[in-house]
Amino acid sequence: MSETKMSRIETINSVPFEEFFNAEIRMLRYMGLSWFNSVFSNDENRREKWWEKITPLFGILILSLMLYFLTVALINIITIDITLAPEMFTALLSSSLCCFKAIRCWTHRKELFDFIRQLKVLWDTAASNKFITENIFDSVVYAKSLRNQLAVGLFLLVVTYGFSPYVILCSHFLSHRDEYFFNFSIIVYPISYPFEVNTFPRYFICLFFEQTVILLCYIYWLCGDVMFIQLTTHVGIHSTILVNRLHNLDRVAISDPKNKNIYHELSDIVASHYQQFIYCHWLRKFFSPIVLFVTLINGANLCFSLFRVDEEINDRNWSGLIVNVVHLLAVFGQTILYCMHAEILSAKLEEINYAAYFCDWTNSDEKFRAMVLMIMKRAQKEFKFTVYGIITFNLNQFTKIVNAAMSYFTLLRSFG
Repeated sequence: MSETKMSRIETINSVPFEEFFNAEIRMLRYMGLSWFNSVFSNDENRREKWWEKITPLFGILILSLMLYFLTVALINIITIDITLAPEMFTALLSSSLCCFKAIRCWTHRKELFDFIRQLKVLWDTAASNKFITENIFDSVVYAKSLRNQLAVGLFLLVVTYGFSPYVILCSHFLSHRDEYFFNFSIIVYPISYPFEVNTFPRYFICLFFEQTVILLCYIYWLCGDVMFIQLTTHVGIHSTILVNRLHNLDRVAISDPKNKNIYHELSDIVASHYQQFIYCHWLRKFFSPIVLFVTLINGANLCFSLFRVDEEINDRNWSGLIVNVVHLLAVFGQTILYCMHAEILSAKLEEINYAAYFCDWTNSDEKFRAMVLMIMKRAQKEFKFTVYGIITFNLNQFTKIVNAAMSYFTLLRSFG
């Protein structure tokens, strides 16, 4: 191995785990989970304070209040004109999914805290043994860049969704200042309040409330998605590390069959392979409710978003078209990200079985063969990212979601 490549490997293995998870921890803190500030510290005695347990509840209650307003407005609008309902459905479905992600992270915060700490230990152990290769490092860097792109994309959605009232407000003050000529019905969310909004003080209070809701939705939406991307990526790379270790072990066995360290290394690989199954099953358990909601809600959301885009094109409402297209792309991108990373996680774990099978175990002694067969025996029970054992989440499932959305869109359009 050349000196330049050795230097590159040294640099890669010196990158701390915090480099890839700082933004995710910051998002969790913005949700109110300030306890996660100590997730990378070595203080094992740090305990969650009482006020840290209830802080996220305030944001969840604010978003729940908005969901109540949206539901009431939706019921009222259906009795008047059902063709206006899809716009409210898209807002209601997306906000409900964001709220559920926040509730899931809040109620299972201790499990998530411990899991992130375990991943840090795994990364530090792999780095100390120089197991982090360039391909593995590129994978985690890609996940980090994907998180940044997702943050920018969702920020664009927030801006396009919330800019309309401010444009009208600015044009009002530039043209005339008489509040009686101002349309106080121009707000961010398509809701109706239980009181009349007919003055600027009330209008600004409602606008502030809705902007707070949009900010919460941005944080909750982003945090749930990037946590899934990052956690599946970091669990997946340790499967790749095991594959590399098996390949390296095979080369050592061929060159030096009497090397006693082979059995110790293989024993550690067998134990690590078992741990990989535990990590994958934890991820499936933690994200199954979220993934189920993504499957159900985003299928309907894609349908209603397509319907709204079609309506805006027919009405030549270009500002509304931009908002609905960005929302459609966000829902579409969210769905494919979940499906893609669930499939990648399953494929990474399956690679260990192939690496074990194709190593030179047939020409090895009985002890070596027994250990390799343990890996293959365990890997025979194929891991799939399923939702409660009902839905297998992969790219095929994404195709089914899109096909179902298109079918219901065609049906809804025929009624429209």
